Amino acid sequence: MIKFIWLIPNLLIKPIKVLIAASFERWLARRNPPQFQHQLSSRNIIIYPSRFGLAYLVVVVMVFLLGTNYQNNIILLLSYLLASLFISVMLHSFYNFSQLTFSSAAQQTGYVDQTIYYPVYVNTTKVSFDINAFFTECGLQTTAGKIKQCQKGTNVLTLNYKPISRGQHSLGRVTVFSEFSLGLFISKSILDFEHFAIVYPQPKALVLPESLNIKGREDVSATSLSGSLQGNDEFFELKPFILGDSRAKTAWKQLAKGQGKFSKQYHQYQSSEIRLAFHEMPGQSVETKLSYLSFLVSELTKTNQKFGLSFAKGAEEHYLDIEPNTGLKHQQSCLTALALY
Repeated sequence: MIKFIWLIPNLLIKPIKVLIAASFERWLARRNPPQFQHQLSSRNIIIYPSRFGLAYLVVVVMVFLLGTNYQNNIILLLSYLLASLFISVMLHSFYNFSQLTFSSAAQQTGYVDQTIYYPVYVNTTKVSFDINAFFTECGLQTTAGKIKQCQKGTNVLTLNYKPISRGQHSLGRVTVFSEFSLGLFISKSILDFEHFAIVYPQPKALVLPESLNIKGREDVSATSLSGSLQGNDEFFELKPFILGDSRAKTAWKQLAKGQGKFSKQYHQYQSSEIRLAFHEMPGQSVETKLSYLSFLVSELTKTNQKFGLSFAKGAEEHYLDIEPNTGLKHQQSCLTALALY
């Protein structure tokens, strides 16, 4: 019975915390809606005393009570001066933090266990001091950014995030704050840039299997051309002239030198189209296969080879195909598909 009574406060505290957190989230969504750029003003700045500021305030009250108790005007005057300084610092803190404009791109990409950087641009028309920023959500592997002195114009705060798994990671809001001046107050704002990261599988080196048929070029067939050479057709060899061969491929230079009558033979080369298939990758686990594919996508892009990607999406045998192509955009499309698989 006693144990049950002791558990009642804990059972009540959790719903109250959830209710308060939900109310605070709704209030933040109204005050600071998600957007690319935020300008700080009285609408979205929160100012409250720091621990040092609370201790300072306690000292001011004690000095005031001491002066009142002993009816000492000098001590009372000192308490008034300390209280005036407290209020002046609060106003100065607001001035230092207001009118700053923060902007940042929402999406960044990277690989597992690779640090991803989010630049936050701070624009100001005045000099500001001690500007700090960090991701609000707890549990993220991240560090805070800091600018000791913001000059007029554009300044850059860099936040970083180190993912431990692939996929799309939502990073939540960014808290920006300043303890200028004297450290009595903390000026803070919680901004939402809708930051998220597309995290690619960590590349794992793979000896290319023969089934991939990865070659820069492949021989299609011997053919002859009339007129100028087209595309990737190249001269291959001379063969003795056979009755019925086109006069356009006759080797006139050799005939003029008295070396005999020959026909020019050409081979047509074309770039191979490589198809990377998920089910053809070695390894038992899904993550291992995706790591091999991530490596192959990067290697083929470096050599500017044309390749496509196909793999099963989910448990059902419905295959998602990415048509063969080249270039950095194609690489990003393939890696994004691997990240979201």
